[in-house]
Amino acid sequence: MAFAFIDKVLQRIELVLKYVTKRRDYGILGLKHLRTFLLCARKWHNHMLSESDEKTSTRMGSILCRLEDALVEDLDLEDWIFSFRQEIMEYYITLSDYSCSLQSDLSAEFIDSLLENMVDIRDFRDMVDALKEKMVFFKTFIRFAQLRGFEPWQLQLLYTHLDVVALNVVRLCQDCFYSCSLYSYSESCGLELKLFEMLQKIKPIDPQIRETYIQVLKASNLLGSSHALILERDKHVLGDFADSLLYNIGEALVTSGYSYEASLKEDQVLILYEGLRFLRTILTKHQDTIGDLHEKVKDLIGAAVNEAAKIVICSLLLHEEEFASEMDFALHNLLEKITLIKVITSAFIFSKTNALGFVDFLLDNLKELPTCKVHSIALAKDQIQTVQEDLVSLKSFLENILDLHNQDENVRSLWSRAVEVAYKTSFVILSLVVGDILDCFLLEFNSITEEINLIKMEGLKIAENHHSDFESTNDATKTSNPLPSQGSTPAINKFMVTLDDETNTIIEQLVRRSKKLDIISIVGMPGLGKTTLARKVYDDPSVRKLFHAHAWCVVSQVYKKKDLLLRILSSVDCNFSDEYSKKNEHELEEKLKKSLLKRRYVIVLDDVWDIEAWTGLERSLPNDANSIRILLTSRHADVAMTINPNCEPHFLRRLTDDESWDLLQKTLSCKEGYPAELGRKIAKNCKGLPLTVVIIAGILSHLDQDGWEEIAEMLSLSALSVTDECMQTLELSYRNLPDYLKSCFLYFGAFPEDEEIRFRDLIWLWVAEGFIKSGESKSLEDVAKGYMNDLIGRGLVMVSKERSAGGVKTCRIHDLLHEFCVVKAKTKKFFSTSRGPDDISTYYGQLDVKRLCMHSTREYFEKSWPFFPGVRSLLFFDVIDSFPSAYHISFIVHLFNLLEVLDLRNVYLGLNFPNEMALLVGLRYLALHGRFGSVPPTISDLLNLETLIIRKDYGEGSVQLPNTIRNMLKLRVLYISNGCSLDSGLAQDSLERSSGLQNLDTFSTLELSFGQSLVKIMRQLPNIRRLKCRLFRSVESSADCNRIVALDFLSRLESLHLIGNYVFGFRFDPREICHIVFRFPWNLKKLTLSNMRSSVIPKGGELPNLVVLKISGIYFEEDTWDMTNEEWEFPKLEFLKLANLRIVRWISGSDGDHHFPCLRKLVLWDCPWLKEIPSCLRDITTLEMIEVHFCPKSIVSLFLKIKEDQKNNWGNEDIEMLTSYIEDKDMDDIGETNAHIIYR
Repeated sequence: MAFAFIDKVLQRIELVLKYVTKRRDYGILGLKHLRTFLLCARKWHNHMLSESDEKTSTRMGSILCRLEDALVEDLDLEDWIFSFRQEIMEYYITLSDYSCSLQSDLSAEFIDSLLENMVDIRDFRDMVDALKEKMVFFKTFIRFAQLRGFEPWQLQLLYTHLDVVALNVVRLCQDCFYSCSLYSYSESCGLELKLFEMLQKIKPIDPQIRETYIQVLKASNLLGSSHALILERDKHVLGDFADSLLYNIGEALVTSGYSYEASLKEDQVLILYEGLRFLRTILTKHQDTIGDLHEKVKDLIGAAVNEAAKIVICSLLLHEEEFASEMDFALHNLLEKITLIKVITSAFIFSKTNALGFVDFLLDNLKELPTCKVHSIALAKDQIQTVQEDLVSLKSFLENILDLHNQDENVRSLWSRAVEVAYKTSFVILSLVVGDILDCFLLEFNSITEEINLIKMEGLKIAENHHSDFESTNDATKTSNPLPSQGSTPAINKFMVTLDDETNTIIEQLVRRSKKLDIISIVGMPGLGKTTLARKVYDDPSVRKLFHAHAWCVVSQVYKKKDLLLRILSSVDCNFSDEYSKKNEHELEEKLKKSLLKRRYVIVLDDVWDIEAWTGLERSLPNDANSIRILLTSRHADVAMTINPNCEPHFLRRLTDDESWDLLQKTLSCKEGYPAELGRKIAKNCKGLPLTVVIIAGILSHLDQDGWEEIAEMLSLSALSVTDECMQTLELSYRNLPDYLKSCFLYFGAFPEDEEIRFRDLIWLWVAEGFIKSGESKSLEDVAKGYMNDLIGRGLVMVSKERSAGGVKTCRIHDLLHEFCVVKAKTKKFFSTSRGPDDISTYYGQLDVKRLCMHSTREYFEKSWPFFPGVRSLLFFDVIDSFPSAYHISFIVHLFNLLEVLDLRNVYLGLNFPNEMALLVGLRYLALHGRFGSVPPTISDLLNLETLIIRKDYGEGSVQLPNTIRNMLKLRVLYISNGCSLDSGLAQDSLERSSGLQNLDTFSTLELSFGQSLVKIMRQLPNIRRLKCRLFRSVESSADCNRIVALDFLSRLESLHLIGNYVFGFRFDPREICHIVFRFPWNLKKLTLSNMRSSVIPKGGELPNLVVLKISGIYFEEDTWDMTNEEWEFPKLEFLKLANLRIVRWISGSDGDHHFPCLRKLVLWDCPWLKEIPSCLRDITTLEMIEVHFCPKSIVSLFLKIKEDQKNNWGNEDIEMLTSYIEDKDMDDIGETNAHIIYR
């Protein structure tokens, strides 16, 4: 068959691949496998398609003709691709008889296509990835040998070995593709064994192949080319080779026992790893810069790669004893070269915007340079050491006055000059290396020293001038309370700018009677209040009443389409659950379209940065002439105009002076006696920016009148732009924070922008990081709540959602504050953030990176092979993988062995708990995600662990905890999302035996039987404060089901959640529910009861301190809940929720104020048979909100009457009411009813 015919079909496949990018996945994967098959056939066409093998030639011709016809006719991809299966597999079998005798050159196109097929294999990812990386190494080594001047005939053994391996791998890829597609169990079972065999075959075991490796590595000179020429012409080849070498070092580090076979010690391997990682970064991330380097520098880089290859391959792959004695010397020389390369290239690889990173990097490497044996460097070692010490001193001095950087132009000028001195140092050493200044290097170094001294002298004068300012600032800071009050959440971010004219304009646009899709945009600079205005419009009763569905979705600068779909679905789909997160984008689009079809809906897209965010969502939003409204906010008018060119964006104006003063007064309402005239002046100088007003208010609330006068003077003298002045205000607010709050505030920058953060999770992280200092009579959690209240009171943190009885449930910060935190954290070296492989690669093994926050996929993280030996905290956020296969974390354990905080909740770790975790003995906080059935006993090796979190998706079963958990004396938080069971040994312990769980503060979710073991295990938790349990019937408990369970010995318990009679999410028959009566501890403040008999509901007199009561799925033997008895008085109850109850009547005494004297919020959810509610509810004067959902329409009417009575009898006009109902006629068929939403 003609070579040209194969090329013709290949070209058509490439065209089809471009055309079908949006077609079904398996069709696209199949085309890629066909492409590899044809490339394979073309590679061997001279042998397989010769006239001497007419049968094979005819068969191949038939395949090609059918392929061409199918591609022209555009048949269903998946069907016709599978029709070729048998013929292709037979062809590969025939090909295997020829491959060993071939003498063909390496076909890079074929290998690259094969590697792409390997990426698409979903099963056994760890083995597939290892095989793929070894194939890449094989390919890059041959190309490296060619660069060194080796001819193809000299590499014949390597070519032949690669041919054999490649053919076996391509057959394996075909097996995997068809097996995964057809879900054949028998075929899948054999894949793992084949992968293992391939991993063994690819190793360089054959003596002749090993000899070829050694010959290439021993070649001391390039044949016909210099390092510089090779680096200039083929830098990408060297980069790929360095990347492959790096993988082999990483494998040596994480493979148990592997490094002990090598001639390098593990600490030497780590040093080699860091050095080679830097070379890889130079070659792959700075290719445009390489051309500007001096020839001698290029030679130095090329030589370093050669030496690294020799060390890695001989020591870690071939384990050659011949080279063992040379390794120490070779490694020492290599590291000297790399240090020198770092110094002389640092000015090129760091951008001008990362001056601080450049200075730190230069100083870290300058201190190692005087020991370098390069002749020119050795001559100047004393001068280099002097300059390095002077630069360290200068940097330390400038960091002490860094807070003045944004306020004093002279300080900014000094810092710029210091950076220029660092750049000059790098260039002087470069000139020394290339031989340009051998005669005058002393003069150059002397001039650097003189400039450093001059900068320090000028800096001292500036510091003296500002000394008094620093003292006044420190005094002002000291006036704030060292420990904030623990009361209710401050109301500072509840105050909104009125802007009634702006609000009415937007509302009019939303409610106008147009049937078409309409997009309204609010545009303005950051901090102007776009989100606040949109929220006010979104919550307006007229908007709520008009539309059936409402959704609020924060887009932000970095977003994923799947996340946006999930956020909208969570608001508009009543069936939304955690299972939705497992669906792909297409499935979510269809779900959203179905949920919104034939409904009037309004969706807010907040903080839109580009048009792609809208176009990605548009096709999933039905436009069926049903009054559809999209309200978006953006900083960029061009984005709004492009999204809807037919509607002029609404440009949000600034506040007037009076509005600014009004907002300042509201935010300072808790501070008495403030100077009004001075306050007006300050408000005016905030230039109409609401965010600036709020931040300034937070500062003023902690200052006396002298401090107010200083703030007023500072603002009046400022000539900055509005946005720059806002950033300056943030700097001032940060400086005025007490030291114990600065770390807590900066930590917000570690989270994704606009992230709604669970305060519970934030507390646990703050505690693990050591930010929270325990008070004499307060728990760490209470102290953390006080810190949060202080940050809210200063206007730095916003409350997104409140807890049932007040307090923060979720929180966030403004995106300008987030930007400030990220920049300040980088300056202070508080944490480093990576959003992709390029970000990770910009960190060059810095020893002072203490916290690393990953916002990229795990593939990027793995490919970057990061090296941060000093990292103490590693947090993964927002990680989404193409194929959610198990993530093997061995390299994390080995490369980050000093970790104290490890958060992997967003990374799926597979079915088995990673045993390597036991090696991270310094861990205080560990959060994991996987389908673990159990936790190994070795978990107790983590003696410092305080917080253990295991995330399991709903319905994936519980986790068995080992008996050794009792040995973890410091454990305070144990949170397993889908439930866990304790080893039976804990229940068998005698009561006298002490338990290691004495310090456990929070435990969720513990699975227990109703039997005697319940109390015994509870006695092992004497200091528990928050507890969630799932109770079930067992053989033990069946005989003892009707009894009293005493829990009143848990004297510190404040929050208790009990779920009864559940097995894999299904409730037992009510007649089988145990008749249990609990004696709860009197100090209990929050109680949630689900799926039990009504006998578990306590009387109010039993729990005098109860603030929150939630009951759900409680079985009443009669159809009435009678609370007429005085024992039902709850003197401190503020929140009451009744859900999933099948009662008809809910009655109580006539004196509602007697039963619920402090009730603020009442929620009824899914009580479809309810007909009667207590009339006394109309007399509760403290009532603030009523929510009624999926209850009969008649009940909704009763509550509307209660609201009216509250207004008429008690003047309570501020009751919020949110209701939905089902028609009374539908009560007998509640599964088919439709809810009608009414907002009052």
